[in-house]
Amino acid sequence: MDCAPFTVDFTGTPEELFTRMQTAASEQNFTLVKDETTISVKVFGMTMVQASYSVNGQQITITITKNAPGYPCEKTQHIITKFITGGKAA
Repeated sequence: MDCAPFTVDFTGTPEELFTRMQTAASEQNFTLVKDETTISVKVFGMTMVQASYSVNGQQITITITKNAPGYPCEKTQHIITKFITGGKAA
């Protein structure tokens, strides 16, 4: 089941955004992988979250298409938002 799309403002370039997201994910023992239209968050090599994304100016819109079992969409959105803003996921 897809979660509702959400949009987050970011600073810097898209490349800087994804570097920041990968660093934040790594600090939480996650691996963030991206291609041209999707991002995946992996734990121990297993994809726990997958999402489509688009960047428009200084905003990224994300739609979670695969969510970790037992995690509500809002919790996953919160974690991804923290990755985008460079904060720690709680």
